[in-house]
Amino acid sequence: MTNFDLSLNIFTFLKQAGVETLVVCAGARNAPLVYGLKEQNFKVFNYFEERSAAFFALGLIKATKKPVAVLTTSGTAVAELLPAAVEATFQALPLVLITADRPKSYRGTGSPQTIEQVGLFSSYVESVYDLDINTEKFDFEWSQKKPLHLNVSFDEPLIDKQNDRQAEVSLKLFNPNVMNTQPIKSTQNPLVILGEIDSKYKDKIVDYIVKTKAPIYAESLSQIKYIPEIESYFTQSVEQIFKLKICDSVIRIGGVPTLRFWRDLEQKYKDIPVINYTDLPYSGLARDSGVYKISQLEYQGEYPLAKWLLIKQLDSELERNKEILFQKYPLSEQGLTNKLSSIIKTGSLYLGNSLPIRNWDQFAKCESLNISANRGANGIDGQIATYLGWSENKSKSFCYIGDLTALYDLAALGLTPQLNNQSQRNIIILNNFGGQIFSRVFKNKEFINAHTTQFYHWAQMWNWDYLQVSCIEDLQKISVLETDFNIVEVLPSAEQTELFWSEWDKLCQPV
Repeated sequence: MTNFDLSLNIFTFLKQAGVETLVVCAGARNAPLVYGLKEQNFKVFNYFEERSAAFFALGLIKATKKPVAVLTTSGTAVAELLPAAVEATFQALPLVLITADRPKSYRGTGSPQTIEQVGLFSSYVESVYDLDINTEKFDFEWSQKKPLHLNVSFDEPLIDKQNDRQAEVSLKLFNPNVMNTQPIKSTQNPLVILGEIDSKYKDKIVDYIVKTKAPIYAESLSQIKYIPEIESYFTQSVEQIFKLKICDSVIRIGGVPTLRFWRDLEQKYKDIPVINYTDLPYSGLARDSGVYKISQLEYQGEYPLAKWLLIKQLDSELERNKEILFQKYPLSEQGLTNKLSSIIKTGSLYLGNSLPIRNWDQFAKCESLNISANRGANGIDGQIATYLGWSENKSKSFCYIGDLTALYDLAALGLTPQLNNQSQRNIIILNNFGGQIFSRVFKNKEFINAHTTQFYHWAQMWNWDYLQVSCIEDLQKISVLETDFNIVEVLPSAEQTELFWSEWDKLCQPV
């Protein structure tokens, strides 16, 4: 078997797995694959930086619901794929990692660009297949619920010709998730928390809510926050209703929730029973809680009507307090987020981790946005690259991220020339000059990673148009942006933000 033959076998596997798109980071060692691609019918993106390439692939997977492969050369290039592999694992995304390697005999020698690639991704791949021209069986198994690693060793001469003899390639796709057959625990007065949910479950969940009539905290990622028949069941007063013992348990449906209360279930509210309905193989908590498939969700009884009066009273007071503070501090991060949500009413929105996604859930008012995020490991790395991939099939989209998140992914905009030019992309950066989420947690400046960087020159470097927002009038300009690629830098008032939080904490103290 030649290097060319080996490459053809890899391509055969990809086609069997339903891969239609590859993100290629070309180098010397993966030259057989790069050359071989010329005669294949894959859609190919090329990029020089492996971490951005891998996150871009994640965005494509989220958009198309199909597996995507990222292809690298050997050495440290392979290690750059680890963050995306971690994220794909916790989102159950079918990412294929194809890493070229030097001959197996080079391992452990310290030879240039030779590292231990097999096993590098540890538990963040389902399987690793170590392949070379001596491989006799190309039998693959994959659930497509976790990344897969194909490590392919090539010897020199790297570029050779096809042999007449071809190996057989087989792929067995399987479903590893076995439905929990344990009796579903009963709950009397639950709070239902809706995380990220696949649209195929929308009708089932709406029907469950209508029958149960339980209070619902719906995160933006749930995509069903503004359906008329269930809108009346939504609540924002999560912590208050547990302090008043209005609810005595939690039913979580979908992805792992964003809100702080979910983390407090580990310790502060460790005695509150939790039941999870999710297609992910994780409970999202480091304590005992039942985990069931969403398909097992069933009606368990109607929520007591009498308790709703108190919940609505709490919600009304909470909303009244918000509106007062929005008017009082319009240039706070919270006020600007609220105003931004009235400008971005339709289309597609990608939310960055840390403050933006929390601020959006807490302070935004939007009706019909298609919203996405990377909520697997909740990291701030690779966010722009993921957004660029996710937005490929969107006619108009927005990305709302923080400044450190943007600084973490500056190289991603190099993909711009290859992006769909029929799509308008708008990256909105809330620049509060550091990781201000930690200012409320630790009260220590060392955690903030303060800086003085702004983003005009970054936009100029990659030929994106730039808009700076420092007042409400500037914010309104977002609605009339016409160019294809826009960086919008929002500069909130640090003083107003701090005053908002100070008054909010006093007004919304749990009773």
